[in-house]
Amino acid sequence: MATRSRYIVSFGGQLNLDLRVGEKAPPTAEALVIPQDVNLIMGEVGLIEDTAESPEEVLANCENHLTRRPGSILVTPAHGNSPVLFQAVVYDFQRQPPASPEHVFEALLTSFEACRTRGLTTVAVRPLGTEHAGLDAGSFIRLLTQVCYTEAELGTTIRQVHLMLSTAEELSRYEGFLGEIPHPSGV
Repeated sequence: MATRSRYIVSFGGQLNLDLRVGEKAPPTAEALVIPQDVNLIMGEVGLIEDTAESPEEVLANCENHLTRRPGSILVTPAHGNSPVLFQAVVYDFQRQPPASPEHVFEALLTSFEACRTRGLTTVAVRPLGTEHAGLDAGSFIRLLTQVCYTEAELGTTIRQVHLMLSTAEELSRYEGFLGEIPHPSGV
């Protein structure tokens, strides 16, 4: 069973952000935003098909692989009871640090706009860019709240954002970060 924070931030009465511990998005979530890297290695991918190519051919083809632009998203349609999956391309391991606030902000904004376009009301988000010596958690939560506020001001269809965290300790840290963020009037 997932642990849910009692700490909820409301953005103008239009959109609420809450914190949860758990690997799976809540059953009400219509979309899930997860981190991905420019080479599409770390995200949730489907089964790898067997290939008739030799290992040398596979390696040669990898050199020709096109990378994705940091800040972009990949959309995987919902299957069954699964939410629409937005893979946010926020990591580029050829750069130091591998994630930047600009790319995380762009990916969040693009994901939320895609939710709005689809008329979705509930989205779950995993922290983006906070692993692999990327952004600190405080920077991520500031970006997420900024995007939530912007979306509420624009009249989004999104009414609920669930920030999905791994542990109860992480939940406590994010609650602390949320408490430190000055919220614009009307929030």
